[in-house]
Amino acid sequence: MMRREVGTTGYRISMIGFGTFAVGGWMWGDQDDADSLAAIHAALDAGVNWIDTAPIYGSGRADRLVGRVLSELPKDRRPLVFTKFAHRLVEGQRVTCASHAQVIADCETGLRDLGVDAIDLFQLHWPAPEPIAETAAACGELLRAGKIRAIGVCNLSVEQLDAWRATGVPLHCLQTPYSIIRHQAAESVLPWCAEHGVGAIAYSTLHRGLLFGKWDADKTFQPTDHRSERPDYRGKRFQRFLRAVDELRVIADEDEITIAELAIGVLVCTPGLTGCIVGARNAEQGAALGALGMPATAKQVERVDAVIAALETDLAVIGET
Repeated sequence: MMRREVGTTGYRISMIGFGTFAVGGWMWGDQDDADSLAAIHAALDAGVNWIDTAPIYGSGRADRLVGRVLSELPKDRRPLVFTKFAHRLVEGQRVTCASHAQVIADCETGLRDLGVDAIDLFQLHWPAPEPIAETAAACGELLRAGKIRAIGVCNLSVEQLDAWRATGVPLHCLQTPYSIIRHQAAESVLPWCAEHGVGAIAYSTLHRGLLFGKWDADKTFQPTDHRSERPDYRGKRFQRFLRAVDELRVIADEDEITIAELAIGVLVCTPGLTGCIVGARNAEQGAALGALGMPATAKQVERVDAVIAALETDLAVIGET
């Protein structure tokens, strides 16, 4: 299990992760644009001040929806907007390219679709086959030109982060998968970020919706929803996860908070973590984001860790079936 300094590094930051969660597309099944727009507005009304999206989400649909919201808001109410580059769908296949030309082109597309003069955080979505030095150099040009305000990367290893740092191009943020269930980042990239003064954003913080605590044993997923293909969301593994969620519910209920508040509250106690992406698909979920981000207590962390330790022991026996 991970070690944490409880209550010392929690930030009162809620983040809404749009794209796959909010507008559907190729991973999460069908999604109505009206629900997505309502989720964004509800989140902003609840105090959320940054949005994460990506061009691959709905093949640009997510960026355009976010841009539509931005165009309707007065400047003093606009959230910070983070998007990504170098990862897209081509004829239904995921393609990653972070060449100099592609980075520049993706930035121009992002500026157009979002309707902004500068992107607040421009992130390499996945490790690419091109040399990191080439990708970093292109980002450096965009930063100097004022087309982006900060540079980020997603899903990079410590070795790849070291390679970026060696280029001398600034690196402001890492985005990495991290939750109370999937916590390996706390022992690898998050300490690196803390050591080098790089921000760190967690995604899949509620394990693709599981830790909202709204599912029961009859929960199913659309064929177009990628969770239908993953072992964690079917069969014995899924049922064991649901029992763990029930155990977390008992802990949360004692302090009159939701399971999501408990799960995110534990995460924000992690040294080196700056913020958490939490997705929303409708107005109710968007409004709920405003309550997230308060650090958990030492007692809550201890009890959650015990639940997760027992879960991991049982999952090792169950296997991937």
